[in-house]
Amino acid sequence: MSEDRLTRIENKLDDLQMAVVSLARVEERLVTVFNRQTSIEQRVSHMDEEITKLSDRMGNIYLERMFWVVFAAAVTFLSSYFGG
Repeated sequence: MSEDRLTRIENKLDDLQMAVVSLARVEERLVTVFNRQTSIEQRVSHMDEEITKLSDRMGNIYLERMFWVVFAAAVTFLSSYFGG
């Protein structure tokens, strides 16, 4: 083989090595992105559960307030009706 041919092969091998290193870096970035995505999905799921709990509590509070409004109205009506 000639010296020129060996030089071209070495250059191509160097280019391939750089391409493999670049692919490894891209793979590391993808892994990082997927890990972040998983973390975000877990946090969103947790927030969704908390919102569901809060909405259940608010529904109960709404019913309780409606009960007291109706109760106060009934007491007011009965006191005015029987009180004269």
